[in-house]
Amino acid sequence: MKNTNKKYLFYGFIALNIAVVAYLYLIDYKIDPEMIKAVLTEQHFLIAYIGYILILIIRGLTLLPGTVFLLAGIYLFSFIQVFFAIQIAIISYCLIIYHFSHKLNFKVPEKILQFEQKIKSKEIPIIFSLCFIPGVSINVLIYFLSIINIKLKNILIGVIAGTSITSAIYISIVTGVYKATSSVV
Repeated sequence: MKNTNKKYLFYGFIALNIAVVAYLYLIDYKIDPEMIKAVLTEQHFLIAYIGYILILIIRGLTLLPGTVFLLAGIYLFSFIQVFFAIQIAIISYCLIIYHFSHKLNFKVPEKILQFEQKIKSKEIPIIFSLCFIPGVSINVLIYFLSIINIKLKNILIGVIAGTSITSAIYISIVTGVYKATSSVV
């Protein structure tokens, strides 16, 4: 696809979104989050939950920030449901990235390869530790680890252990904020 076509497609998508929002504003449409939550979590729970996991997997294959999706999940589902959805998504996109990183055969910058021996000396503890650093994208980390030929088993152990702790902490904090603000409002 030509760059001009991509540009027009992108601007068309933006214009469509603006038009829809303007239309909903002009007809005085009210969005009821409680009604949406009831429909998704009571009437169509399984479809909503599977859809949420698929969205998290797709998000994990991109560099989109996950906070918005986490907030939506916490609003719709329980702590345990969001936690397991995140873990399923992480395992899924970890497997996808690991598989395709070897097929795509990208060149790794020399500066990154300097860390290869340091990581290979203590794979799981280093991977586990990297999951706690804010700003370290898990999908980029998985790609990097795949390129330097870290075993999939070690990547999964380190990433799952690290992200399960950070996810539990993050979900707990956000859930507490939700409950605190809902009692105030």
